[in-house]
Amino acid sequence: MSTMKHFFASASLCCLLAAATANAQQNEDARAARDKQACARNVYNCKDTPNPLPAFDSVWIEELTWMEVRDVMAAGTKTIIIPTGGVEPNGPWVALGKHTYVLRATCDAIARKLGNALCAPIIKFAPEGDIEARTGHMGSLGTISVDLSTYEALVTDIARSMKSHGFENIVLISDNGGSNAAGMKAVAEKLNKAWGTHSVLYVPEYYQSWRGVEEMLVREGVQKAGVSDGVHDDPTVGLIMMLSDPDMLRWSQRVKADKASIDGVSLADKEWALRWGQKLTDYRAKVTADAITAAIARKTATAGR
Repeated sequence: MSTMKHFFASASLCCLLAAATANAQQNEDARAARDKQACARNVYNCKDTPNPLPAFDSVWIEELTWMEVRDVMAAGTKTIIIPTGGVEPNGPWVALGKHTYVLRATCDAIARKLGNALCAPIIKFAPEGDIEARTGHMGSLGTISVDLSTYEALVTDIARSMKSHGFENIVLISDNGGSNAAGMKAVAEKLNKAWGTHSVLYVPEYYQSWRGVEEMLVREGVQKAGVSDGVHDDPTVGLIMMLSDPDMLRWSQRVKADKASIDGVSLADKEWALRWGQKLTDYRAKVTADAITAAIARKTATAGR
């Protein structure tokens, strides 16, 4: 009896594998037919048509054309970074999209430091508290919260899209702690298990680097006041945001009103603030790029065993 069960189980598995192979071939044939039809309509829809324009200098996939993505991938770019932030209350003169403006600087720097990576569009929505009960950050006007399941589904589908296009290393980073980080870790574990790979890499070192930039300021003599301003803000955040858009800190208005300081650190000197913003961004980029490189090396070593 056990032999018969084993026989039927093996036969069923063979049938499933054969069906999956046939389905994959059908999908490939359908894709090839669509490509052929696209070429017939316009040569610039052909996947192999050379791009007659010079390369555009951006690491953000949303700013590139499909031809430009194709060409950088053909040249060896197989890593995509999926960054997440949130829309939440910050200091009284800091835009709700703080994490987005930080990530515009940091993800760009990370991808360029790696040299073979792109950044996916920033996921701006994350769990920020119970929507109806208005817990957590939802207690403040303007906050946008999504359920953890919604957040994980969004990260999952973006990762699936990137895998489908041929990215081999799908890196997840969060500029926000709490549920963002936990959700990203859960997505990485689920997808790697489902795919039987280690291609989805959650990199906690990116978020952890906030502590490092604070320590850098102290080491180089930029001391906070003994008492915090008591708002959801920090000089390290403001300095990095200055690189993306000083208006999102209401910088010029704050300078005029003598309010351009956070926890005793003044941002009024624009050149000084931009110089420090670049130093802090470079630090976070190096820490994260090193962690990504190490994670890819571990993945490669594991695959080789």
